[in-house]
Amino acid sequence: MEHLMIGYNDIEVATQKFTENRIGFGAFGDVYKAELEHFDSEKYSSAVEEKDLSSLPKICSTVAVKRLFKRTGTQADTSFAAEIKTLTSCKHPNIVSLLGFCEEDSKMLLVYEYVPKGSLDDNLRSKDNMINLKWAMRLQICLDIAEGLNYLHTQKRIIHRDIKSANILLDHKWRAKIADFGLSKIIPESQQVSYLHTKVSGTSVYLDPEYKNTKILKAASDIYSLGVVLFEIVSGTLAYDARYTKENPNGIAHFARQHFNKGTLTSMLDPILKEEIDENNFTLSKGPNTGSLKTFLNIAHKCLAETQANRPKIGYVISKIKDAMILQEDYVIWKPKLPNDYEEIFKMSNSCDVYSTEKKKELYNMLRKGILLQHDKVLFSLGDNGERNEMISARKFS
Repeated sequence: MEHLMIGYNDIEVATQKFTENRIGFGAFGDVYKAELEHFDSEKYSSAVEEKDLSSLPKICSTVAVKRLFKRTGTQADTSFAAEIKTLTSCKHPNIVSLLGFCEEDSKMLLVYEYVPKGSLDDNLRSKDNMINLKWAMRLQICLDIAEGLNYLHTQKRIIHRDIKSANILLDHKWRAKIADFGLSKIIPESQQVSYLHTKVSGTSVYLDPEYKNTKILKAASDIYSLGVVLFEIVSGTLAYDARYTKENPNGIAHFARQHFNKGTLTSMLDPILKEEIDENNFTLSKGPNTGSLKTFLNIAHKCLAETQANRPKIGYVISKIKDAMILQEDYVIWKPKLPNDYEEIFKMSNSCDVYSTEKKKELYNMLRKGILLQHDKVLFSLGDNGERNEMISARKFS
C-alpha cells in the first residue's frame, strides 16, 4: 500500500499542527479539513490493471484528515486496520474514498475525500439545513445509503456494523456517502454461511437487538440500523433525541414500532415536510404525497423488525424507495395564473390538435383548480402568458 502512505510531517504542515479547521470529532478521533497532496484515485483502476501502483500520479486537493486518538489496548489498531482494509477494496459513488494514511510511531491518521455538506446528523440538528432538504431530496439520500449498503453486502461481503446518521456524509449535491468503517467485518469468501459470531459493537440506538442478544452478526444487522436512519430522515430528528430516550432507551425505533401498531406513523413526519404539503401551498417542490409517504414508511418499518429473519433484503429496500420516488414524481401540483383564452395554453404543444374543443376546456378547468395536468405524456407548468415554465421529469404513462 505504498501509494497510500503519506508522511506525518506533510499532514502536520497541512493541518497547521492540528490547530485549524477541525470539522468533526468522535469517539475514535478528530477530523480536520486540509489541502494535501495524495495519489489520484481516479487513475487507480488503470494502474491496478497495469500492476504498477508506484506510477500513480499525485494531485493536491481538499481532504478530510482523521487523527485517531492514542488509546490503550488494541481497539484503535483494529479500527485503523479495518478501515484501511475495507476502503482500499471499495470503489462506489456512495462509499467515501480513502486517499491515504499515515502510521508513524504511535501516530495513526486516515485521509479521505472531503465531503462538503458534512454528516447527516449535523444536518438533522440544523433546522435551516433541513428546510433545504425537500422530500424528493430526502428520498434520494435514503436511496444513496441503501445503494452503498447493497454494494457492501452483495459485492464485497462487508457488514458495516455502525450505520448511523453520524457516519453518513453529504456531498455538494446532497448525495450520500457511507463513512467510518472502523467496526466493519468482512465475511471470508471461503465461508459458506453469511454471518459471523462476534463481540457486539455499534451505537446503542442503532444496534440490531437480535445481534445484541445472540452476538450473531448478519447483513440484516445493517438493515436494522438503516431503518433507524430512515426514520431520522423522515422525522427530522436524531434517533437518540431526548423526546425518545427519556421514555425508552431504544430511541426512535421503539416509537416507530408503537406508531405503526396504532396506525399513526404519519404523526412522526418532520413539521417542515408537513408545511410543504399544506393544501394551500401549490409549489413544484411539494412535500410527500400519500402514496409516496406510505410506501416509504412501510419499508422503513419493515427494516426495524426485531428479528433478523423478518427484515427485508437490501435489494427489496432499494426497490421500495424507488417506488416512493416514482410516486412522488407523479405528484406535482401547481396553481399558475392563466390567460383568459384557454387556447393559449396549448400553443406550446405540437399535438394539441388531437384534443377536441370540449377536451381542451376540460383540461383548462383542471388547471384552474390546480389539478395535475397530464398532457401528451408530459407534465408541465404554465406562466402568466401560457408559456412553459419548467419541464418536469415524470413516468411515461400508457
